[in-house]
Amino acid sequence: MQAIVKEKRAPGLTVKSVPKPVPGPGEVLIAVRHAGVCGTDLHIADWDAWAQGRIKPPLVVGHEFAGEIQAAEGHIVCGHCLQCRTGNSHICRNTRIIGVDRDGAFAEYIVMPATNVLTLDGIPTEIGAIMDPMGNAFHAVLTAEIPGSTVFVVGCGPIGCFAVGIARAAGASRVLASDVNPKRLALAARMGAQVTINAAKDDVVKTVLAETAGEGADVVCEMSGVPSALHQAFASVSLGGRVQLLGIPTAQVPIDFANEIIFKGITIYGVIGRKMYKTWHLMRRFLTSGQFDPRPVITHKFPLTKIGDALTAIRSGDAGKVILEIA
Repeated sequence: MQAIVKEKRAPGLTVKSVPKPVPGPGEVLIAVRHAGVCGTDLHIADWDAWAQGRIKPPLVVGHEFAGEIQAAEGHIVCGHCLQCRTGNSHICRNTRIIGVDRDGAFAEYIVMPATNVLTLDGIPTEIGAIMDPMGNAFHAVLTAEIPGSTVFVVGCGPIGCFAVGIARAAGASRVLASDVNPKRLALAARMGAQVTINAAKDDVVKTVLAETAGEGADVVCEMSGVPSALHQAFASVSLGGRVQLLGIPTAQVPIDFANEIIFKGITIYGVIGRKMYKTWHLMRRFLTSGQFDPRPVITHKFPLTKIGDALTAIRSGDAGKVILEIA
């Protein structure tokens, strides 16, 4: 079969023929139809410090996908640790991620544990392929009290744009969004943000306070990991509000715990992956009911052999969600 492979410990990815996987006991073989390309794949292709410390070539990459006839959760957990046994498998200490710790989905076929597979129930595989990052957004938004709340999304990459639409679908009274990229702000507006803030030009905190009668946002979803944006998130949240942290900083970020957190009485929630499998069932309900439509975030589609063009689109900063069409 054709697959995209990280062949060696150096920059680059290769499209090549590899053996078709064979499912073992308790596993299923899935014919991949669509796969999402994300920043993790860019890190692996560029062979940055994170990839050098985590990836062990040769490896088929890719962790967002859907195919015939099912979709799958890309985090494979042990099922035996304390976290798994207490309903918190999304933070399993033994998690193995497809396309990172084992062969992934940028291929014509992939083998997955049957327990990881979820039927799409009529959801197109184009959308099923992005339910992995979409699930991060659902997790970030829906673990807060959204109905009637003012929600501020900081960072309008694909997951941030999904978060905007989810907050609107979940009943937020007002959704604000910030970014430094006008094209991403336009996507956020298409997903339902009533107020968009260009952080490169505007005073973010002043704007949020002005739009919330001086109170600040009830819920802030920080999706960028940029240090200045993290401080804006803490400054923009209301007293007693909630900050959902999904963006990952590249280095340590100094925080004024007294004034940014403690004296404001805020709650901080660290978002990792998706709750297995509660988030997946919520996603499926939102998608099949028509409450939430992620398609405006999809801006580029490429065949498997054009992975280089897909990564270039992501590097440009002008892309929303990028998808590989494999079948």
